[in-house]
Amino acid sequence: MIAALSHVNWLAVLAASVANFLLGAIWFVALVGKFYPIALGISDRPPEKPGALSLIGPFVCSAFTIATSAILLAALDVTRYGPALELGLLIGVGYLVPMTLNIAINPLFPRPFFYTALNAPFFILGSLLSCAILVALS
Repeated sequence: MIAALSHVNWLAVLAASVANFLLGAIWFVALVGKFYPIALGISDRPPEKPGALSLIGPFVCSAFTIATSAILLAALDVTRYGPALELGLLIGVGYLVPMTLNIAINPLFPRPFFYTALNAPFFILGSLLSCAILVALS
């Protein structure tokens, strides 16, 4: 796996990270933004302006996930869209969605399944989009 690092197109990782960030902006602001406070149990609070950490943090975390996807694509010698999308779906459904639910299952998340339902489609779409971009630019 480590040898695959030398076959990763890091510019493609950056491009996929930016695309995923833009998808997140659309998803969490325009599509599910009004439901997010309900999922978190804070709908009675006034909305807070997002700070730098709430913008930079998701970008960096996604970049690590996307870099890992790029390493897996290179290690598995995936160069076509079909297998890349299969891997993207596997990562989204097999890793990202269960981790989202796992994180939300604690006393601080009053509606873990609703929270997961809001996030899961984004993580699956983001993983598919990222793998498609990684293959297109590699």
